[in-house]
Order: sequence, then C-alpha cells, then structure tokens
Amino acid sequence: LSRALASTGFWGLGLSLGVPESWRPSTLHPWRRAGALSRVRRAWVIPPISVSENHKRLPYPLVQIKSDKQPLGSVLYSIQGPGVDEEPRGVFSIDKFTGKVYLNAMLDREQTDRFRLRAFALDLGGSTLEDPTDLEIVVVDQNDNRPAFVREVFVGRVLEGAAPGTYVTKAEATDADDPETDNAALRYSILEQGAPEVFSIDEHTGEIRTVQVGLDREVVAVYNLTLQVADMSGDGLTATASAIISLDDINDNAPEFTRDEFFMEATEAVSGVDVGRLEVEDRDLPGSPNWAARFTILGGDPDGQFAIRTDPKTNEGVLSLVKPLDYESRERHELQVLVQNEAPLQAAAPRAVRGQARVTVWVQDANEAPVFPENPLRTSLAEGAPPGTPVAMFSARDPDTRQLQRLSYSKDYDPEDWLRVDAATGRVLTQRVLSPASPFLKDG
Repeated sequence: LSRALASTGFWGLGLSLGVPESWRPSTLHPWRRAGALSRVRRAWVIPPISVSENHKRLPYPLVQIKSDKQPLGSVLYSIQGPGVDEEPRGVFSIDKFTGKVYLNAMLDREQTDRFRLRAFALDLGGSTLEDPTDLEIVVVDQNDNRPAFVREVFVGRVLEGAAPGTYVTKAEATDADDPETDNAALRYSILEQGAPEVFSIDEHTGEIRTVQVGLDREVVAVYNLTLQVADMSGDGLTATASAIISLDDINDNAPEFTRDEFFMEATEAVSGVDVGRLEVEDRDLPGSPNWAARFTILGGDPDGQFAIRTDPKTNEGVLSLVKPLDYESRERHELQVLVQNEAPLQAAAPRAVRGQARVTVWVQDANEAPVFPENPLRTSLAEGAPPGTPVAMFSARDPDTRQLQRLSYSKDYDPEDWLRVDAATGRVLTQRVLSPASPFLKDG
C-alpha cells in the first residue's frame, strides 16, 4: 500500500495487517513520506482507529506506529493526551520500544466517544526524531443501552366521537447509544389497549391518534394503553410505558323524564313552597352543562303560578308555587313540561323519547278564614242613642264554598263595652249610651 501511494506522489502510510490468531495490531508509518513531497514539513494524518466499547479482552493491541529514521530498537515511542496522562488516566499505553498502542480498560462510548492523542518518536538520547503526530481513537457503539420513555405515564384527552386520525398525545423516548446507528433507531408500538384497535401510534414519531369512529364516553370513558419502544429499528432492546386517554364529553345524549306523567298535590292559599320533583335521566357527564337539565313549562299555567328549578346535585326538576292556588276555582292543574340541557344538543344526537311530560297537580282544600267584604265598615249613630239601638250589620263570606260552614260573629275589641254582637246574624246593637267625652269615640 505504501509503495502504491508513493508512486502517485502522495504521503505514504505503511500498514501491516494483523493475523487474527496471532492477535497482532496494524502497523502504521505515520512519518514515512513519499520522495516527491519530502520537502513538505507536516505530520501525516493517521486515519481514525476504531475500537468497540465494552471490549473485555484486555490489554488489547490497537495499532503499532513506526519511524523509519532509526533501526529497530533505537527509537523510543510515547503518547500523550486524554486516556494516557490526562483523565481518564491509564486507558491507553504504548510499548516504548515497539510502538504498539494498547487498550487497558473497557470503554463506554456514552461517556467518551473518541480520544485524541499525540504520538512522539525520540532517539535513545531523548532527541526528537519526528514531528509529533495525531492519533485519534474512535469508540464504536454497541447496543448496550436500553431505550427509555421520558415519563412512565403519558396522558391524553380527546373528544368522544372524534374523527379517525385525530391527534391525542405523543409518546417520547430516548436512547443513549449512538444516534447515527441502529442502536438508537427507535420504533414505537402499542402492546395492549384493552379493546379492538381504537388508537394507533406512529412507529417513528410516537404520535397517538384515533382509529375508529364512534368513540363513546358513555360506553368507555378512559382507555389504558401499554406502549413499547424498541431500538435496532424495532428488533432490539425494549422498554414500556403507559398511556391514559380520557374521552371528553360532548352533549350526545338528550335528557329524558323517567315517566310520561307525574302526579302531585298542593295545598291552596300558600306560595313559595315546593310541590314535588320531576325525575330525569341523562347519560352525559354528571355535573357538566351536557348533563345539567333545564325545565320549561309549555302549557297549563296561564297565570304563572308554578316554577321549576333544577336541583344541581340530583338534576331533578323541583316544581314550586310562586302564586297561591284556589281550590274553589280550580281543583286540578295539568302542566306540560319540557326538559333540555344547559348545553346545545349535538346535531347527530338521537332525539329524546321522553323529552316532555305531563304534570298533574291536585289542589287540596284548606279551611280558609271568612272575610268581610267591607272592612272597615263605616256607620253613624245619633248622640244619646239608647241601649239596643241598631248600629250595623256585618255579613262575612266564607271562601270555602264547597264546604257547609256555619259562621259565628263576636267582638274583637271594645274597651268601653258599648256594643254587643249577635253571634248568629252579625247584627251590632248598642248596650250602653255612648259618652261624647270618651277618648274611644271618633268624631264625637
């Protein structure tokens, strides 16, 4: 090889290839020059020497360097640099008489991927025979590092009903081996997803996307995936991680009443009280606007006597009275009620079978107090009228027209005891002469 290079006029490099069974290193002549270029003063650049990391056969001869300036045995060789006289020390050494360079310790490419040394040739007196030359040792990668996911659990969210191909999340892994080799060529896959293929992962990028149509949160709300990453383009060392994918709710389920008709009772003459509850069902996410019910009275309440609010915990409709009812005028109210969600229903969602219900409210009669049509009743009396003089006639009305009631009249306040009242008729008579000087006499 050196003869062939010399014939072309280039720098010469003498290589002596070792025989495997003798375990001899290649021999380099870094200072040998071709005759035509002998006037050029620069050192030969030795091609990098490669050695595999984790090499266990130690000491291991890497290469032999030689100078042609002196006969064999009259040249002393030395090397300097990281791995020799700089940290990490003692990794390489050289036989000062033969020029053989040895590897003395196992190498780790992930710690140091190359060593740059300087080689020297001296005569026995210590004088320099040759200019120093560079010696580069490249550590060849082995697949000695398992790939690792950047986290144990990847979390993703996607809307239920999302179209196939929708991006969910991305898994990421690293490998400490040489990125220029297959030792760090990573491939992603899904080992388990607990269902028919719902998600896919891009083997090169780790992106997880939907595969199927019709993802339904009400059927499966959370998917647990087992992910794998393998080096050597998928055929090497592996590692696993998990992916938890939650389906976000959309309003694809309309609320429905549990019955077509509800029956309730309410006492007349009261307001601000609850009458009863309207039960509904909704399969969407509890507590969300897709689940929250809103009630509307469509008919049967022309006077606005009823209202419906939503119980936020149970989602039931609470029917209440905002104006009093009157048994005597109407003993039954029939309301038509609609239930909807707080959020708009998806256009593709099925319509509710029981989106409306009838609510029958029976009014319970109460014993209402009689009322005076004219209150207060104004009348006059002549001064000095004797006892027994008629003053007025009270006639009260009982609202309970459907009940047979007997009214009884009596005095509520008469500090001078001037009057008496007929309990049966409500007729008021004097029982004493009214005194004009009395402070209780008005306009006297």
